[in-house]
Amino acid sequence: MHRSQLTVVLMAIMTLSLLWGSSFIAIKIIVDEVQPLASFGMRFFIAGLLLVSAHYILIHTIYRRSERKDYQIPQFKNRQLWKSWLLSALFFIVGGQGILAIGAQYLSSGAAALINSTIPIWVAIFMLLFLGKKPTKLSIAGITAGFIGLIILVLPTLESEGSSWVGVVLLIVSSISWAIGSLFSSPIRDVGTQRAILLPTGMFMTLGGLILLAIWVITGTGEVSPLNTLFSPKDNLLVSFLFLTLVCTAIGYAIFYWLLGSTTPSLANTFAYIVPVIAVFLGWVILGESISSQTIIATVVISAGVAMMIISPSSKKTNN
Repeated sequence: MHRSQLTVVLMAIMTLSLLWGSSFIAIKIIVDEVQPLASFGMRFFIAGLLLVSAHYILIHTIYRRSERKDYQIPQFKNRQLWKSWLLSALFFIVGGQGILAIGAQYLSSGAAALINSTIPIWVAIFMLLFLGKKPTKLSIAGITAGFIGLIILVLPTLESEGSSWVGVVLLIVSSISWAIGSLFSSPIRDVGTQRAILLPTGMFMTLGGLILLAIWVITGTGEVSPLNTLFSPKDNLLVSFLFLTLVCTAIGYAIFYWLLGSTTPSLANTFAYIVPVIAVFLGWVILGESISSQTIIATVVISAGVAMMIISPSSKKTNN
């Protein structure tokens, strides 16, 4: 990799880490005031439509004008494509993000980010259980460190309110769902071209957003008032929602998949152990969340564990 290309990749990684680290602040602000399924349903529905629109704008302005014929438009009647997008929507958006939104109500933004950073560890475990791929010694060390850090993080909740445990369990389920999705769904690869990044990403995000909104309505919480609150300037809710949707989600996902296409999965996923550190720090600065000694120790241990998982040759690409 040339030095100039490496510089661009490193800038992309740092930008992505800042975006997804700060996203937990916006998530905390939103879910404390607005029904989680409603807010996240709108988040991914809008962001997904933006990515799909951006895809076709690029197609018309770049490929058509230059008369390039090497792009293959996906066949939307292809059931395999829709199956892949639906699986990704269920595991990544509904399970990975919808459950995260509910659990984030019971935890600080930093704690939620720390638990969410264990995704690579769950990926390694499921690769062993389902695919028979034994982790390397470095991966095993990372798994051990990650679980030790998680135990350090959740132990203080033994003496606190039971609702904290609800948040911990939901965040763990969310991480497991994302890990399973990263193993058994491939929304990008199924399109058949490396350039088709925005379209498949936008499609499964849009589907996931619609499913979250449907669940919100079916469960009897589908009142219009939460959406009115979401789009009001009250308590920086609108600013937080726009930042989370337009910047952290639409731009963040595009940057991540560009990294996957431009570098190795290990290098692209180095954001995973930077995000919780940023989230803990911003939670302290912006939301006034306390940073206990247990949180600091858990941050260091989990970050070290995830870092070992990422640089391990057997690591599986994952997402936040």
